[in-house]
Amino acid sequence: MLCSCERYPDSYPPPEQRHPAEGVNPATAAAAMMIEMSDPDAPSHFVKDIYTSTEPVQWYWTRQQPTLKILAVQTEGLKLEVDYSLWDVAFKKTGPVELTFSVNGRVLDKVRCDSPGIKHFEKPVPSDWLTTDVESTVSITIDKLWVSPEDGLKFGFILNRIGFSR
Repeated sequence: MLCSCERYPDSYPPPEQRHPAEGVNPATAAAAMMIEMSDPDAPSHFVKDIYTSTEPVQWYWTRQQPTLKILAVQTEGLKLEVDYSLWDVAFKKTGPVELTFSVNGRVLDKVRCDSPGIKHFEKPVPSDWLTTDVESTVSITIDKLWVSPEDGLKFGFILNRIGFSR
């Protein structure tokens, strides 16, 4: 008699179905394309030539050719924006410097900096230089490095923010 009784598992209704929102949220997309050096995940975008820190920082020192990976969520109407600084102590030794801004191996612009201080670069990127399926490589090459007299480390400039904007 006991062999014929079987307890079936409880049944549950299927979960509520939700449809994803149409399109890309512009605020989220813009934030994803701009890397603030103060963000904790900023180092995950670094490819080379950026000094990292174990402590949270607001900016990073660079070497000769700092390179980062940035995903463009669209290709039309984007500009490369970079906020950086040239340290006055280093500038006294190097003098004017030239920075070459490149996207995916193509030179976007060359800028000569004749004074130290906070700088801003902004220039439209041709849409055929970008794709939305893989991260773009953005690099900035500085022509002269400052060498620290204490430890011989080489420094380029201070990077505060970099990415694509509309």
